[in-house]
Amino acid sequence: MRVPPIYERPTVKRFFAGMILGIIIGWAFFVYQYGQVYEGLVFRISEQEALIADLEGDIDVLLSEQDKLNEENQKKLTVKEIDIQFTNSRTLRLNQLTLLDLKQQALNELQDIKRKDIETVASMRALMISTLENKVFRVGDKRYQLTVEGTSLYTTLEIHVKIVPSS
Repeated sequence: MRVPPIYERPTVKRFFAGMILGIIIGWAFFVYQYGQVYEGLVFRISEQEALIADLEGDIDVLLSEQDKLNEENQKKLTVKEIDIQFTNSRTLRLNQLTLLDLKQQALNELQDIKRKDIETVASMRALMISTLENKVFRVGDKRYQLTVEGTSLYTTLEIHVKIVPSS
């Protein structure tokens, strides 16, 4: 038996020619699309590299300005924050709301100290302590006084106080 020659039929020849032509057109389409996407990515990367270089220059300028400002601020530091810590809050077993209210009232008394020079605040330390100790704070129907046990002064003023129930 002999296998009939299929390649001599015109329909088979058209089929194989169509397949080869489809493969060539598909490959050309793929290469074109890949080139378009790759070109877009190269352009985007070059834009981002230019932006990164510009931003790095800005960062260098800002860091040098910040260093200059830090040097100037070291010469004249100010109090930026006041932190009040209660030393005997656990022994009195006061709830968080009472402690928060006491802390807010004490901070309101010391609000004038913020944004002042550290030297000025250090010279007013006795006045600040007497302000806190002589004030009677009301929380609900109870009254409390604060006794200052210690202070720490830098850009943050830390005050350690003891809560004393007032009669």
